[in-house]
Amino acid sequence: MGEGNKRTLAVIPCFNEEATIGSVVLKAKRYVDTVVVIDDGSIDKTAKIAEYAGATVLKHDKNKGYGAALKSGFEYARENNFDVMTILDGDGQHDADQIQTVMRPVSEGKADICVGSRFLDSSDNMVPMYRHFGIAVLTKFSNAGSDKENKVTDAQSGFRAYSRKAIDNIDLKDTQMGASAEILMQGRRNHLNCEEVPITCSYDRECPTEKPVGHGLGVLISIFKYLEVEHSLLFFGIPGLIMFVAGLTLGTLVYFDFMANKALAIGNALITMILLVLGTLTGITGLILHAVINANQRQ
Repeated sequence: MGEGNKRTLAVIPCFNEEATIGSVVLKAKRYVDTVVVIDDGSIDKTAKIAEYAGATVLKHDKNKGYGAALKSGFEYARENNFDVMTILDGDGQHDADQIQTVMRPVSEGKADICVGSRFLDSSDNMVPMYRHFGIAVLTKFSNAGSDKENKVTDAQSGFRAYSRKAIDNIDLKDTQMGASAEILMQGRRNHLNCEEVPITCSYDRECPTEKPVGHGLGVLISIFKYLEVEHSLLFFGIPGLIMFVAGLTLGTLVYFDFMANKALAIGNALITMILLVLGTLTGITGLILHAVINANQRQ
C-alpha cells in the first residue's frame, strides 16, 4: 500500500468520535501501511472501536487539544521512520478515499506539505458561509510573509500530507487549533515546499456557530504569538516606529504652538512624551528579541 518504497502513515486525531471512527479507519487502511488514531482523552468508545477496525491507538490521559494530538502524530511518525504522513479528521467530514490525492504531491517529491483545500474546486464547495468567511480571514493572517508559491487558500484544512523532511522539522508548540497555522508558518521558516489539492468536505454533523467563533479567536491569538517570537522585528518594530513618528509629529506641533502663543499645551506635551517613550521601548524590544532569536538559530 505504500507509495513505491515509501512507508506511509495515516494519523487520525479524535475526541469522542465513536460514531464515525470505525469507518474512517477502515477506509484509510486501503491507502496507507499504518493507521494511527490519537485518542485525545475520549470518554466514549472511540479507542476501542478504532482498535477493532485495525488502527494503532495512542491515548492521551485527558483532552489536551488538537495541536497536542498532532504533535503526538508527528512524534510517532519520526520515531517509526515513516516517509509520508497523512492527517485527516475522525468525524467523517474528510473523505478518506481522497488520501491518495492528498499524498500524491508529497509521494512524488513535489512538495513537503500538501494541503487538501476546500476552495480550489468551487463546484464541490459546501462550506457554510460563516465558516467560509472565518477561514478566509484566518488564511490571510496565516499567509503573512509567505511568497506566492507557498500561499494557500485553506490554511485551516486538517486534511494534509507531510514528507519525511517536514516530519523531521516541524515541532509544534500550540496545543490547540492554532497548530494548523503554526505548521504552515514553521514550514516557511524551514523552507518546506507547500502545495494544495482540491478535496471535498461533508458538514452533515455541523457544530453550533459558537464553536467556530471560539476556534477563530484562538487561532488568531496563536498566529499573533507566533509572529511575536518569529518575526519580532516586524511585530514590535513597525508599531514602535509608528508611535515614535507620531510622537515627533505631535511634538513639532506642540513646539510651534508654544512659539506662537508662549503657552505650553501640557496635555499634548504629555502625549508626545508617552508616544516617544513607548515607541522607543517597543522598537528596542523588537531589536533585542530579533538578536536573541538569531543568536539561538546560529547556535
